[in-house]
Amino acid sequence: MQHTVLAQPVVNVTKSGNKLGLHIPNLSVTNETSRVVRITIQSDSDTASFLAKASEWVCIPTRIRWSLGIKGGQAVRVLDLRIIEPHTPQPIAIVGDKIDMLSLIPATTNRGYRLYVDNYEDQEPRLRIWYYHERGAARQIELKRYVDITKLGQLLGLLQAEGDKTYSRVAFKNSSIREHADFVSALHDLGLSIPISSRCTFNPKKSSFENVREYSEAYKKATGITFSTYDKMMDMKGAIAAYTHVRSAILANILFFAIDGICSRSFQNENLRQNFLAKLLTGDGTLDARKTARRLDVRVTIVDANTESLRDYAAILSREGFKAHVHRERIRVRAYCTWLNLLKLYKIGAFRTNKNWIKLVCSIMIALKGTQNQGYRRIQQLSNLRRITSNDVCIRYGIGRRAANLWIDTMRDLGLMQKLAQRAPCNYNSYVVTRRGREISELLDTIERDYRAICLERQTEDSPENILEKIKVKGKLSSTEQRAEAG
Repeated sequence: MQHTVLAQPVVNVTKSGNKLGLHIPNLSVTNETSRVVRITIQSDSDTASFLAKASEWVCIPTRIRWSLGIKGGQAVRVLDLRIIEPHTPQPIAIVGDKIDMLSLIPATTNRGYRLYVDNYEDQEPRLRIWYYHERGAARQIELKRYVDITKLGQLLGLLQAEGDKTYSRVAFKNSSIREHADFVSALHDLGLSIPISSRCTFNPKKSSFENVREYSEAYKKATGITFSTYDKMMDMKGAIAAYTHVRSAILANILFFAIDGICSRSFQNENLRQNFLAKLLTGDGTLDARKTARRLDVRVTIVDANTESLRDYAAILSREGFKAHVHRERIRVRAYCTWLNLLKLYKIGAFRTNKNWIKLVCSIMIALKGTQNQGYRRIQQLSNLRRITSNDVCIRYGIGRRAANLWIDTMRDLGLMQKLAQRAPCNYNSYVVTRRGREISELLDTIERDYRAICLERQTEDSPENILEKIKVKGKLSSTEQRAEAG
């Protein structure tokens, strides 16, 4: 960036139509008219900066006018003027648990307009982003430069699953209040300089006035946002839903560029990808689980009419250890779940806000009873011991020495146990559960707590097989589940 000194630092605010601006004669002489500049102005109340196209008359953005209380004929001081070059894309950058938003900004919008980015400091690093076109300019936005990568991944997954696919705004429509709360939380984490709006849509044949009122209150409590309108939709499939949105073409271009990066593998980050996948599955995915006399059959399915998107989803699932297959004729991608796949789904938080979550937890509890997975149960039970011998395994589980040694060797191959240098009394080899083993043990502890919570919520002591059998894919939630959904 270059610094330009103005010959006339104090200028009067003039009016053109319904807009207010600054007449700076030497601006178009000092700079080419195709250049973009950052102008910092000061009124009697405060100081603010904005981006504008270099010309003799520069329009002041409405938000700046309001914040500074600027009126026509008022004199303001131009404190600084800097040339801003067109943005050049950068490789994805991760700093700890934060992602650099500067590395997620494309060179141009989806319509080919060049983006301009002003990197500045205001208690923390921030970005001011803008573009213009023949008929005018976009509303410039400001974001934090470094944002939580987990929340960004969730935001992108929510958008891909239930978002408005136009590039004029960032919008999310869903009946789940929890999902809207996550959506709003992720938007706030971006440090947006523009407001978040919402409206309520409902089918009067399926929702009473009392239902709408309760939903509205629960939504406001969870998000801090009040519905601006209530729209009746007689042909609506569901009973009630919220529509949360931000009117910003710039933000939409940035977020959809990031989604393309995840799907095309140009953005390689496990945390970003897994949180994206979790919300994608929650919105567009289904978990089908069936227990037969011979085996447990669990499948993950994502439906999308876009064949290219299905290929992208299959690739993402494959990178997470699933064997995914695209069924073009049925517009879906499907993957059968192994034991480790089930643990992965739980760990990333897929399906947490719908009934598929109950299916997932019950499926894990059923699979944990299987012969092949008993080793994980043993790891869970032995994880707190400082030393383990084959004799300990024999006594605790009533198995022979050979079987105990074979099990220990298998756990070592899986990276769940490791041999200690110091031998135990009676010259036994000593082992200990590894860090990975302890992580899986803690994960199983959490899953069991969730299962107990599910039983308590459904007021049942049924086995996971019976609970799984009773769950329907469609149908109304129980009153207890409705309260949990709104909470």
